[in-house]
Amino acid sequence: MEVMIYLVLPCVGSIFLMGAMFYGAYRIAGRPAAGNPGGIRWAAAFAYIIGSVLLSLLGNTWVNLSSMLLFPFTAVWVFKMSRTYLAPYFILAAAVFLTDAAAGIGYQYLWMRGILYLNSQMLSYSLLVAVSRMLEFMVILLIAMAAGKRAGREITARQIILSVFLPLFSIFNMYTNVYMMQIYLVDETVMLFVVNLILLIGLNIYFCVLIDIMGENRRLENERNLFRRQALMQYQYYEREEEKYEESRKLIHDIRNHIQVMEELYSREGAEDAARYAGDLHRMLDCFRQRYYTSDKLLNIILNDKAQYMRKAGIREDIKVGELSLDFMRDADVTALFANLLDNAIAAAAGCRGGYVRLRVNMVRQFLSIVMENSCDKEPVREGDGFRSRKPGHRGMGIGNIRQTVEQYGGDVQFVWKDGVFITKAVLVCDNAASAEM
Repeated sequence: MEVMIYLVLPCVGSIFLMGAMFYGAYRIAGRPAAGNPGGIRWAAAFAYIIGSVLLSLLGNTWVNLSSMLLFPFTAVWVFKMSRTYLAPYFILAAAVFLTDAAAGIGYQYLWMRGILYLNSQMLSYSLLVAVSRMLEFMVILLIAMAAGKRAGREITARQIILSVFLPLFSIFNMYTNVYMMQIYLVDETVMLFVVNLILLIGLNIYFCVLIDIMGENRRLENERNLFRRQALMQYQYYEREEEKYEESRKLIHDIRNHIQVMEELYSREGAEDAARYAGDLHRMLDCFRQRYYTSDKLLNIILNDKAQYMRKAGIREDIKVGELSLDFMRDADVTALFANLLDNAIAAAAGCRGGYVRLRVNMVRQFLSIVMENSCDKEPVREGDGFRSRKPGHRGMGIGNIRQTVEQYGGDVQFVWKDGVFITKAVLVCDNAASAEM
């Protein structure tokens, strides 16, 4: 019984605490830009946890304090974060240490006042360990949320309530169990108490992960709404462009008729200058005429619009579209996909010497195949599943728009950079229109 209470229980509590601290450090960092730590770093974190647990068994306050002071440096190294994260990690370590001290002092005060009285020293120690660890876990969650709020991440009242409620319930449950153990204290009841504590720890971890999933779902929902608003704005822009194009086409047709009449009149007079002038007007009007890339009206407008940008920027364009129908896609999704693909390619090629953009779009059975290739001298910076924008003030949302649109139609997209060339390959399922309805 003494081994369970004075050895197993503190070890379980300490492992839970140190794991919770690393979890809190990960949440403070958000989604680390360097990705998940490698095996060596995880091994180092595990070695640090085991070392801290063994040192805590000594019961020396200064040793425990030294272990806590080492935590920020370990967390920064494990998650490959910059040294700016040392400050919040020190705050986290200090808060945990002070919570542990406050829990001990508060427990002693309640014991001396007779408010909290147990007839066994072992039960008293068990309750102190359980209460301290749950309070520390609650503090870790609250600090991680406060840091996330400061970093601009949205934290809801439901997340805060769940982060506080479950640890407090666990404390009450532990106190109830210990209080009942006064009646019948044997090895079996101690064993059940430890098992109950482990299950409560698992329940807290589960709810913690659930809170993270809730926050991530909310973030993704906000991003999706932002993507849709952006796609809608682009679509409305191309709708206005289409209206202007129809008006200009009618105007150009009328002006050409007038010029032809003028050419006839001047040719009879033999006015070569007038003929040359009329030819110049013809060429000027040709600039307003759209090229034919595809029979899909919206896609043709988008391609002409982006091709005009490329010509102005001195980018060599090579666009070929096979016979296809985009009726299975919503107009806003067509805009979101192709406008973002071309915008990203143009932005990368504009900074290259001899920049070019090559686009191939074809229908292969029930699949829409898109292959985009553009010059890109600098290797893009990866961030999660996408790439970080090099433009100041940009969040690199274009790739997110592309990926979301492709996946919405049951497809897949791949981004590859090699030897100064950025290649995007996307495949969409053409008969998956039903799944695109939201």
